[in-house]
Amino acid sequence: MLIAGVLSGTSLDGIDVALCDVRLRDDGASVTCERFATVPFDEALRARIVAAYPPAPVGALELSALHAAIGEAFGDAVLAVTGGRAIDAVASHGVTLAHDNAARHTLQLGDAFRIRERTGTTVVYDFRSADTAAGGTGAPLVPFVDVLLFAAHAPCVALNLGGIANLTVLPDGIAFDTGPANLPSDTYLQSRSAGAQRYDRDGVLASAGRIDEPLLERLLDDPYFRTAPPKTTGREEYGAPFVARWRDALDRLPLADAIATLAALTVRSVAGAIAAYAPHARLAIVSGGGARNPALLEGLRAALPQVEVATSDAFGIDADAKEAVAFAVLGAMTLAGRAAGLPRVTGARGPRVLGAIAPGGSTPPPEKSVR
Repeated sequence: MLIAGVLSGTSLDGIDVALCDVRLRDDGASVTCERFATVPFDEALRARIVAAYPPAPVGALELSALHAAIGEAFGDAVLAVTGGRAIDAVASHGVTLAHDNAARHTLQLGDAFRIRERTGTTVVYDFRSADTAAGGTGAPLVPFVDVLLFAAHAPCVALNLGGIANLTVLPDGIAFDTGPANLPSDTYLQSRSAGAQRYDRDGVLASAGRIDEPLLERLLDDPYFRTAPPKTTGREEYGAPFVARWRDALDRLPLADAIATLAALTVRSVAGAIAAYAPHARLAIVSGGGARNPALLEGLRAALPQVEVATSDAFGIDADAKEAVAFAVLGAMTLAGRAAGLPRVTGARGPRVLGAIAPGGSTPPPEKSVR
């Protein structure tokens, strides 16, 4: 089954599209990523999304307009990557605008029917709501696919460093968000540079700066790090509100030192989680944007000398594409009517078929829809 997995993560770097050949088996699935690309957001749309994140007082009319615009952007991104090739389905995670872990509700924007209009194919969407309806946190979902992809390398951990850091312990199947990854440093750098720098490319600033240890100890004194799994977090905790809370302390540092300290927060919180919940792991398979940041990888190697830290590229999965690949697999599971997700990870009452389906029609998308 040829499926395009599509999402935009917490960092809103762009729209990730992975064109995958997914083959389900009785004992799991195999997946080959045939093509992957990140399609940049239109800057005006990206700014509207950022402006709508809680606690912004955004009206229902703007939420509805964003839902439509994101769906159109996702559909165009899929067409750009597939080049008009006929595919069986699109699996769209959308853009998470709001997620309340404790209250068990979540909201992803990106109108699936507008994606269908542009691509002319079936669209699987809204992957998290079935889990939250069953009493789960709705996240993380990717660990289900981590088990399929990396269980043969156990004892190990699969670590995704996106905006938030997600950890899957294998073979145990324990998985949770360890806390922040790139989100605090990206958010702070964009603010302090007045938008001139969106992220610390190649970890240049973090590598050049000096960690402010007293400030780092205060940052690490966060109740989230002491909370036992299952747990999940997001932009509400480690995005703009987090940066606002620590802005004065960060602003007193040279920029490189501030970014180095925020990078160290990621490294030490991840290392602490691995030490606590995966003490036997000898391998960390890293994916996500943070896999391209030498400061984070070298920091993890120093903090976990007994663990080999390698990117998922070495195991056949493009580190940038892993989450989009994961949603392609989850989409295939939905279309087959098979339960996915790990209830012991999210706290759901049991396995559920995840996702809703917008069935495709026989009419191809009009050529004018490709912009």
